[in-house]
Amino acid sequence: MGYMTEINTLVKPPKGSVDLSQLKVGGIYTFTKERERTFPLHIAILLITDDWTFLGYCVVHQVAIKGKKTTITFEVLSLFTPEEQKTYTSRFLEAAKKTGEV
Repeated sequence: MGYMTEINTLVKPPKGSVDLSQLKVGGIYTFTKERERTFPLHIAILLITDDWTFLGYCVVHQVAIKGKKTTITFEVLSLFTPEEQKTYTSRFLEAAKKTGEV
């Protein structure tokens, strides 16, 4: 018997939970996802959209699990230029297809 939890190494807010077009460096945002999840805390990790577009780096400050849902609070550290977004996204998708992630 075990306990089911998902380990996330990317921050991917659910569609509509955070206005990603209004992100600001230094801004702090919170969203809730279904299921219990763990995230690395206090280190730079990638922030992505629900369609796998890489937006920049963020840091997760807090994770709270309650009622089989996870609430994540993160701060935006940097935002990519459109060209950087294309590069990060295409390189990740290339690799993730090999591992079966997408």
